[in-house]
Amino acid sequence: MCTFFIMKKIKRQQISRGSSETGFTLIEMMIVVAIIGIASALAIPDYLVWQSRSELRQAVTEVQNQLLLARMAALSRNTPVTVAISIVNGAVQTTTTNAATGIQVMGSFSVRLPHVVDLKVGPSATWTSAPTATVSFNSRGMRSGGPGPTLNQELAMVNDKGVQFAMKVTPRGIVNWCSDSICS
Repeated sequence: MCTFFIMKKIKRQQISRGSSETGFTLIEMMIVVAIIGIASALAIPDYLVWQSRSELRQAVTEVQNQLLLARMAALSRNTPVTVAISIVNGAVQTTTTNAATGIQVMGSFSVRLPHVVDLKVGPSATWTSAPTATVSFNSRGMRSGGPGPTLNQELAMVNDKGVQFAMKVTPRGIVNWCSDSICS
């Protein structure tokens, strides 16, 4: 019974005060939007650098994978293969062909990465920009051609921020890349 009277008294107090609405004022909303805008303006440059570096990492990883697939194709088909690597209109492209006949062994691979802008060939002491780079494997999966039978063949890709990732193909046909301008 006591609870009933307390509830009735609270209800009378609410009615006498009027209905007080709660919410945000226009000023409070504008302050929140301004804070979000400033935080976004500060974060965008870092995001663009991250995106450019991420695309560069994706490009060298994809090229490494295509070179490994080409090496396996050379081994499994017992035939020499050549991989042509190029960057055309913001896309990294690889084409794998039979080195003896010129017939395409695997489908051409292309991935659109607009932040990857340059392909370079080594030696790393004197990187040179090139429209296309080729890597060849003999029927035993060993790298053929390139700088010589005992030297690594070196490639590099550069993004629009000037960051360069290097790649090397050993005479044994092993493909590695590193997030430096030169792989050791």
